[in-house]
Amino acid sequence: MAAGADFQHFGQLSVGRISPGVLRIQFGPTWQRRTVYELMRALDLATKDEDIRIVVLCGNFSIDCGGDSYPLELKQGLVKRTRQRASEAIDHPDPVEEQYIHEKAANFVMRSLAKKLLGYRKLLVAFVDVRCLGLGFSVSSLCDLVYATESATFHPAFSHLDSCAAVGPNWTLPHIRGLLLLGEQADAGSARNSGLVAGVVKDPQEFWNRIEQYSHLPPSSLLATKKLMLRPWRDALLAELREESTPLASQRRRLARPKL
Repeated sequence: MAAGADFQHFGQLSVGRISPGVLRIQFGPTWQRRTVYELMRALDLATKDEDIRIVVLCGNFSIDCGGDSYPLELKQGLVKRTRQRASEAIDHPDPVEEQYIHEKAANFVMRSLAKKLLGYRKLLVAFVDVRCLGLGFSVSSLCDLVYATESATFHPAFSHLDSCAAVGPNWTLPHIRGLLLLGEQADAGSARNSGLVAGVVKDPQEFWNRIEQYSHLPPSSLLATKKLMLRPWRDALLAELREESTPLASQRRRLARPKL
């Protein structure tokens, strides 16, 4: 597939070109685990399309966890295990085992996404219009560039993240860096001064006009710029994420789980 990729058939995302060289991936009002899967599929399609030079992530970056909202929870697996226990006359599931299963599955999904974002071959830009917190902050911090409107706010506090982050997976390292730089909450100006945000615009149209101008630059110039912008920790983090995927690392995490 050299060009003309089909960006239809996405349920959780709105994906489409705003110009021949720019692909917009817009998040909906809620996130599910399927949202992450669809994001990785959209990024793969964009990679195969030679016309696309810039990929912009936008929409809802306010992904809080708590209450009834657990985007990384695999509810189908929980239902299946509950039915199995019922058939085996097991009244009380082991909460430690349930938490371990959730952490393992959720971290696998986020580790896969982090590797995809860090190793992406095209210019990857996040545009934050309102609030950026929880998983939304994690995703934006892994992009090449982050732009924001003047009214945008950033909330790196870990209280908004899924409980799977409690075991300290490596995909949270850029999130931790944001927390150290910004504290628990910051406006767009403070995020720009810290280096997390590349630019602040008055309104979304100003941002899209700027991206359209960037898209007319030669592809070689965009790739060279991307290489210059690569954060020094990117290669090290990629290596750690790959090591974290090994069976030995998984066994260490299981042995480290507290026993009730």
